Amino acid sequence: MQAYSRSRFLWWMIPLALSTLACRAATRLIIPDTPTPLPPTATLVIPTSTPTTPPPTPTPVFQAACPSLLSDIMDSATGDSKGPRISRRSFRDERDLRYLVTYTLEDGRLSHRKEIYVPDNFKKELDTWSTHEQLWDYFAALIPAEQRSFVTGFSAMSDGRSQILAGVTRTNDDINDWELRVDVLDASDRYALTYTLMHEFGHLLTLKSSQVATDKLVVFNPENEKFYEHAVTACPQYFAGDGCSVPGSYINEFFQRYWKGFYEEWKAIDKTKEEPSYSGSLHNFYKTYADQFLTEYAATSPEEDIAEAWAFFILAPKPDGQSIADEKILFFYEYPELVLLRQEILTRLCADFPK
Repeated sequence: MQAYSRSRFLWWMIPLALSTLACRAATRLIIPDTPTPLPPTATLVIPTSTPTTPPPTPTPVFQAACPSLLSDIMDSATGDSKGPRISRRSFRDERDLRYLVTYTLEDGRLSHRKEIYVPDNFKKELDTWSTHEQLWDYFAALIPAEQRSFVTGFSAMSDGRSQILAGVTRTNDDINDWELRVDVLDASDRYALTYTLMHEFGHLLTLKSSQVATDKLVVFNPENEKFYEHAVTACPQYFAGDGCSVPGSYINEFFQRYWKGFYEEWKAIDKTKEEPSYSGSLHNFYKTYADQFLTEYAATSPEEDIAEAWAFFILAPKPDGQSIADEKILFFYEYPELVLLRQEILTRLCADFPK
């Protein structure tokens, strides 16, 4: 996911903190596999050079075996040209949730179901262990186990149709552990679900403990502005919602490169988050810098911007770099470990997308 507006929720209700619930991102909380040989479908892109200049090292670009599927996923997510047709908003309070069941994870499987809120009229076929297990298993099939070892919980939830599709939040037990949440009503759209899971994993990748040093005082005292301001002032890097990003972290490098120029302008808008004018002001901010964002939603915060760029990096073809928005996708190609991770995720996606 700075002077963010502060969350005012019960801890277990932290808004799918970092995008579609975690897409509360900019308000406070917002979130390599073992290399494998390039398959025969991989191609090498070799930039041209003058005779007197040695050619640069070729950059391998993995071509997924299911290009039409990726195209359909991206069309579904960004078909309105402004961004994902997935409504992402933060919960005002727990009443926004109409259904919530949580699980702990043991050895990568659902365990210990706990019913938080299950209304009598909720669809019984959506309130089953097997239904919830299918959703978790799909995420687990896409993301290598070592890349999600700190995800220790899963929640099946709903805030109604066409609202928040999925999100991530820190757990109660350990602030360095995370929980994935998926709306069981909206998850039937597998294209939208796939895009959103990639976005959510973008939060996990860029906000995990190796990337952001979580500030316990800030996390456990969300209404204490003094603690928050002190933590922000003490952070020499980008302060990512509830912790200081570490030097060399993905999100700090991304922020320094793409957000410093208009960050103060954005902060002034973000401070009005609880006011009626906020949506209009944020929309105008996006229009002013539209060539720098891949979707309108990306303008919500640095955390949402990098998560959207990550989803495009995984699912969209490598761009030609004609805009700053393109550069945000190319940003991830600078990290060999992420290029390899992209290859593995796409290999898994082509094999495991629900038929």
